[in-house]
Amino acid sequence: MRSLALDATSGDLALASGRLTLVEGAAAIAQRLDGRLSLWAGDWFADTSVGVPFLSFLGVKGAAPLAEAALRRAIASCPGVASIEAFTFAASADRRAVVDFRVRTVTGEIIDRGGYQVGV
Repeated sequence: MRSLALDATSGDLALASGRLTLVEGAAAIAQRLDGRLSLWAGDWFADTSVGVPFLSFLGVKGAAPLAEAALRRAIASCPGVASIEAFTFAASADRRAVVDFRVRTVTGEIIDRGGYQVGV
């Protein structure tokens, strides 16, 4: 599955010599995962049910199980992800959370994401 490439720094469409570029395979799935985990629930005008419900758990005492479940669901339901191989979630008192995960794609490739800042 191919997707339009996004610039990793700005999030804008990536251009090469003034032309749009494409990503495919594990790079496209990794890009989709980054997009899913950065989208807050209610932020997309076309479907406000899409996104991670960060406001329901960030800064809420005892909400770590809810946060972990929401993030696992967002990762596992990403097109191209076959399974979550590893997952750790750490929340702090200052409304920050970090997720480390490794997924296996439908083609058997492994994508590792470490130190992903949640809700930033």
